[in-house]
Amino acid sequence: MDFPKRTIRWVVDHRLCTGCGTCVAACPAGAITMRETPAGFPRPALDDGPCTHCGTCYDVCSGIRYSLDLPHDVDGLFLPPTREVFLGRAADPTPHTLGQSGGVATALLTYLMQQKRISHALVTRMPKDGSLRPQAFFASRPEELLECAGSKYCLNPLNAALPGWPAGEAKVAMVGLGCHVHGIRNLQRLLPRRWADAFQFVIGLFCLQSSGYLGIDHLLRLRAEDKPVSRILYRKKTAPGDRGHPCIEYSDGTSADLPEDFLWEFFNDKFAPLRCRFCFDQMNRASDLALGDTNGFPPEVSAKGLNVIAVYTQRGQDLLQQARRDGAIELFDCDRQVMWKGQVLLSDRKPRVLSTYARWKQLGRPVPQVAVLEDLPDQPQRLSTKVILRFLWKIEGVPNRSRAYRKLIRFVTLLKRWAKIKGWLGALRERGGK
Repeated sequence: MDFPKRTIRWVVDHRLCTGCGTCVAACPAGAITMRETPAGFPRPALDDGPCTHCGTCYDVCSGIRYSLDLPHDVDGLFLPPTREVFLGRAADPTPHTLGQSGGVATALLTYLMQQKRISHALVTRMPKDGSLRPQAFFASRPEELLECAGSKYCLNPLNAALPGWPAGEAKVAMVGLGCHVHGIRNLQRLLPRRWADAFQFVIGLFCLQSSGYLGIDHLLRLRAEDKPVSRILYRKKTAPGDRGHPCIEYSDGTSADLPEDFLWEFFNDKFAPLRCRFCFDQMNRASDLALGDTNGFPPEVSAKGLNVIAVYTQRGQDLLQQARRDGAIELFDCDRQVMWKGQVLLSDRKPRVLSTYARWKQLGRPVPQVAVLEDLPDQPQRLSTKVILRFLWKIEGVPNRSRAYRKLIRFVTLLKRWAKIKGWLGALRERGGK
């Protein structure tokens, strides 16, 4: 007797969906579309009518498996092997000013287009239509790439745009987060006839986690003016080297700049989906090369407006050297130890992911398939981890958006109060010790 295979619905129900959109591209029946849940997360919706239960959507899911060789030691899981590491920036001042940190992603894609090595790039922009949601599309001109410059600190089902692949002999590059790139690699392994040679270059972005769209609601509720919003810029820069600050653009052409601290009030990890807490791949190890900020470097280095560049493949290595030789980017030496420490890969990311993974298994929930973590020894457990995970499980299933927002804000407020109490208790202990 043949039993139906698991589908992407099982992944969503067990809170393992990353929202990458890969299943939309993989489904041979076209039975999957991306929808926004009341909790503010993009999630696949499966139409049972055309669905044949072939299981392809489940097999390519980036939330439960990885189509790459992972190390057999835990530290190696968080510190991916790199061919080279650089600091770099766009040579052209326009992408350097508009782009995140050094603007290297925009500069490389522009260079590839100008050299006719790609015809399109799968990228993301913040449209000016008031939707306040990142829009994935295939850019075909350098001018369109400039519209996409800068990071978007919220979820984006990038791979759901793959069914709109350009016609003809398109040569395509892409820029994506770790979950997007893992999804692409899964497609290339499981559906090689269609996807094995689909991308000329895969450029990754470092990612701690992405915020759900309730975070956008929260940001807008705290703004000064109450009028229609055109779009949100998460890192508006006025000059190369600026870290940038959040900015709200209104439909009437005016804008409101917000202090940088406001961004981090919005970019609170309580607005991120539960699945982000399992992610060990902050540095996007499955890409050809990946870009990040200069966290941990001296202020005089960060003030130059630079990206950290981690190179993983020969293809990525060749692209960087050719772009530098032709004057598209500038490269500088990078201290690996400073980079690793600044990205808090082992000091913060590792213990947090391991603790969450262990606690989630302890609660009897399915976890992503990572061999080195299967026999993970007991990790230091905090009561707050269990409480947070159970709350996030519930919040993703809330059927009403306003209720989800109220519950989430109430929970964030309680956590802030608890953090203050812990600070006071710590100060009292220090005084008592003296």
